[in-house]
Amino acid sequence: MIQPRDKYKNVLAFPGETLEDVLPRMDKAALQVLLVVDENLCLLGTVTDGDVRRVLLRKADLKVPLAEFMYTNPTTVREGTPLASIRKLMMETNLRHIPIVDRKERVVGLHIWKEIFSKYKEKRKEKIVIMAGGKGTRLDPFTKILPKPMIPLGDKPILEIIMEKFNEHGFYNFLLSIGYKGEIIRLYFNETNNRPYNVQFIQEKEPLGTAGALGLAKDSLSETFIVTNADIIVDLDYEHLLEYHRENENSLTIVGALREFTIPYGVLKTEGQSLVNINEKPNFHYLVNTGIYVLEPQIVSFISENRFLDMTDLITMARKKNLEVGVYPHHGKWFDVGQWEEYHETLKAFNLKR
Repeated sequence: MIQPRDKYKNVLAFPGETLEDVLPRMDKAALQVLLVVDENLCLLGTVTDGDVRRVLLRKADLKVPLAEFMYTNPTTVREGTPLASIRKLMMETNLRHIPIVDRKERVVGLHIWKEIFSKYKEKRKEKIVIMAGGKGTRLDPFTKILPKPMIPLGDKPILEIIMEKFNEHGFYNFLLSIGYKGEIIRLYFNETNNRPYNVQFIQEKEPLGTAGALGLAKDSLSETFIVTNADIIVDLDYEHLLEYHRENENSLTIVGALREFTIPYGVLKTEGQSLVNINEKPNFHYLVNTGIYVLEPQIVSFISENRFLDMTDLITMARKKNLEVGVYPHHGKWFDVGQWEEYHETLKAFNLKR
């Protein structure tokens, strides 16, 4: 339970605020929910991560006010409700957040699934495939000595940090596709066998692209699995991602991150040779591919063994076969550590030293 107000203030919002106004607070709170209140802190509605995704997929308009898409009839509980009752209610309704209100319907706290069920974290059966075979030329000269996934981020390799983040969500079966300087990766994970997860390797004899290595692991991928690049660190709720994938009956789901781009000039809108207006340094928002995917095993059947194939080509193949390819919008933190600028930004974000 989050209480008192100074601990949950980042999840409070007003109905007139826009998505653009509240997304930074929502990301900072990292609770996947906003409680929409009036000036007296009386609860008017809720906005969840799922609501935000639907808005982004519909029109990617961050100027839309919360009042237009908030859920106006949320389930709430009174102060003092026993935890056993909260746990039962969450199980029956599958709700991840339940606001706590007083007799005047004012928000006084928030129950969160992760806290209520913190002692009951289940192991996830889905396998995680990490593409760790690339040369990482964008990180020269480090990658002349080490494979990119083994470059340190603080006191641990990038690859180990990625695996630990998955493990925090209950995943414990990893397939590492290795190629360039792969023996270093194999030695690192074979020498330490006290990790709380299992590691197997897919050996690329020659570069196979960002999807080709899956063709070497068909027998190991008989159920839904996740694929990620070995230089992506993302603050993502993988349980929600998998639920989204299955609810939409996707064969392949792409995780798309919301990115803001600013044009550093005044943009001219014209009609013929006449000026209509000048939009000074406009901002645009796009969903960009993070390099994280959820796949069904049938997708792997399209891949020939030892054939070079990029993930974009595999996605095109799936669409041509009329399989459902979906996009999961993510508006939280996302770092592509495979380039120097973002590598340094990641160090700052995690308060790490190089």
